[in-house]
Amino acid sequence: MVALLDAHPTLTAVCCYNDNMAAGAITALTDNGYKVPEDISVIGFDDSLIAQYLHPKLTTVRYPIGEMAVQAAELALALTKSDEIPIKSGGYTPSLILRDSIKRLF
Repeated sequence: MVALLDAHPTLTAVCCYNDNMAAGAITALTDNGYKVPEDISVIGFDDSLIAQYLHPKLTTVRYPIGEMAVQAAELALALTKSDEIPIKSGGYTPSLILRDSIKRLF
């Protein structure tokens, strides 16, 4: 995070690979005198348990893990029984979980 800020001093937001990395980014930012979200907005991915306990609470992207797990289990069972593989179209729809780590612009 510090190297990113050194390379891009006008940075106003960062989207992290997952919520744990976002927690590390928030720690690095606050340790270096930045305020989240006043100076820099931070968003994570996964909506892991840590997201709701960080300060500020982390805005994150939630993916439908339960739905994905059910489909993976159905696929695994079908493969073990040499059944026809169930095909589902439409993909998965993530949702944005708005919390306090992003600066609202409007």
